[in-house]
Amino acid sequence: MNSHTHFLLPLLCALILFQFNLISWPLAILAGIIGILIDVDHYVEHILHAKTNRFSLRATWNNSIKLHRFQQRSFIHDGIGVVLLTVLMGISLFFNWQVVIVAAIGYYSHILLDYLHLNKERFLKSKILTFYLRESYFEITLDIIIILGIIIVLII
Repeated sequence: MNSHTHFLLPLLCALILFQFNLISWPLAILAGIIGILIDVDHYVEHILHAKTNRFSLRATWNNSIKLHRFQQRSFIHDGIGVVLLTVLMGISLFFNWQVVIVAAIGYYSHILLDYLHLNKERFLKSKILTFYLRESYFEITLDIIIILGIIIVLII
């Protein structure tokens, strides 16, 4: 899934908690940001494995979207990472439960979306300047549904 989807789903979930006065508005935004930051490991893996343009965000993006020259994900996307972060979040609940809930929403929604991202047959492909873009029609539909959900939650 693309970054905007990784932002929108945890934002929607956190806004629901915001409507029940369980978390603040800035924490709801933080949930969306955490949903995106989970993919920082793509950049780290690119630095470790790329032969050229190691520190290039453009090269990292294009490798993730189009080229797939090497494994892009670290352990935090796999079972051991999920277990480790779940234990850490469980321990941290005693210190600041609101921040942990926000982090959990961002992290677990990201993992859920990554596992929903199966090989789709139909993609919308384009290129803006030197950045390749590729989004499945499934993800476009999902984004529209999430945005409508955000609007509904904000209206209520």
